[in-house]
Amino acid sequence: MGCGDFFFTLLITFSATLITYNILISANAPLKQELPGPSTRSSLIVDPIIKMPFERSSSGKKRLFHTAVTASDSVYNTWQCRVMYYWYMKHKDGPNSEMGGFTRILHSGKPDKFMEEIPTFIAQPLPSGMDQGYIVLNRPWAFVQWLQKADIKEDYILMAEPDHIIVKPIPNLSKGGLGAAFPFFYIEPKKYESVLRKYFPEDKGPITTINPIGNSPVIVGKESLKKIAPTWMNISLAMKKDPETDKAFGWVLEMYAYAVSSALHGVGNILYKDLMIQPPWDTEVGKKFIIHYTYGCDYDMKGKLTYGKIGEWRFDKRSYDNVAPPRNLPLPPPGVPESVILLLLPFKCSMSNLRNQDPSVEITLTQRSAIGAVTKFRQILGPLHPFGHSAIVVKGTRLEKIYWILVLLWIILIVIVESNLYLLSSKVVKISMYSIHQFESHASLCNRWKLGNCNIGAGNGENEACLCTISELTRINSDQTATNG
Repeated sequence: MGCGDFFFTLLITFSATLITYNILISANAPLKQELPGPSTRSSLIVDPIIKMPFERSSSGKKRLFHTAVTASDSVYNTWQCRVMYYWYMKHKDGPNSEMGGFTRILHSGKPDKFMEEIPTFIAQPLPSGMDQGYIVLNRPWAFVQWLQKADIKEDYILMAEPDHIIVKPIPNLSKGGLGAAFPFFYIEPKKYESVLRKYFPEDKGPITTINPIGNSPVIVGKESLKKIAPTWMNISLAMKKDPETDKAFGWVLEMYAYAVSSALHGVGNILYKDLMIQPPWDTEVGKKFIIHYTYGCDYDMKGKLTYGKIGEWRFDKRSYDNVAPPRNLPLPPPGVPESVILLLLPFKCSMSNLRNQDPSVEITLTQRSAIGAVTKFRQILGPLHPFGHSAIVVKGTRLEKIYWILVLLWIILIVIVESNLYLLSSKVVKISMYSIHQFESHASLCNRWKLGNCNIGAGNGENEACLCTISELTRINSDQTATNG
């Protein structure tokens, strides 16, 4: 064994010992996770067909709307509400925003631990058994209670859902007594005219009077909604009790009930397609205001959609019905649509910044950095093992003693590294489909996807969370097929 090789190996070994010690110490140092304040950097692109409200241009006064979201106290609904409220706060005070207050209408009948984080109104659920296993029937009943009892300052209401992510400031798109609603392709009043005539008689007008909408997302006048809500509740219950209607409409029954109720009270709606997108079917964000992640997104590692089959990469909110998503959600592979990327980026950012995460899935930024460092060190340390030099060590000499000391030190280092890696990643393996080798920093993720500026840190140097705003993200190259991460 050459003298140079010996001292080189010895130097590497003791350097590695010091590095591992520092990693072990730093891995236990907690990071302070503060929730960043609202951003004012997002921009609004005005649709050329539906212009900004005339009332504001004439009086200069904003027509604020109150955002309302109904939810149960389940883990599934709760983490969605936290993400939704996080991005509401990010865009509330942005350019052209007419977003006013926010209320989570919690129809569990009792408070939960997030009352101070999210403005919440406690509504009572329907009497036991009345929802017939269709929990969504609590939504119209919850709105009835809220509209009757709450002090709502704004004159308009945006009815939203927990699985909405607001990606830019929303103006009040309603005007002239009309609401503004997103049209759903699967709400087809003409197709189900015979069923709907049970609730919308012919003397009320043609079946096309019923708009192809649900109750969300809809921006509607507060006084109009106060009239619609009781009818919406009663028709929802009546539809659920009728076997023919229940079979025809299934899980969208309550959406049809709102559309019918709105028509019965003479409240028409501007059908605003740019209000929302639904990945993976909608591929570009463009001028849209909301991302609705109701569908699962499944792709292979070449970026090809494998809908109906679990992909090598997937994001489906239903995968997290009993536990909140982890902070280190992996981004999709190159080649997926822009909408899927821009869904995951704000999702990762909000999950990284939300406090009080379930400790069973929480991975601190220090731990994540330590995992990467220890993994890289393990890759360096492995090839440096001294066993390959045993043949040239002469037995009974001082060099043999040094050699076995070196072997012992190497074994100790390997044990430290592997145990440290196991402790750091024990929570990771339960929640990530990738191995620890796949973890990347937020900065490299933004660079890998060529998504424009990515602000690292919350301004205090304590948080590495990526605070990308959607307006800063450039369009992804359509022909991007390889990663440089």
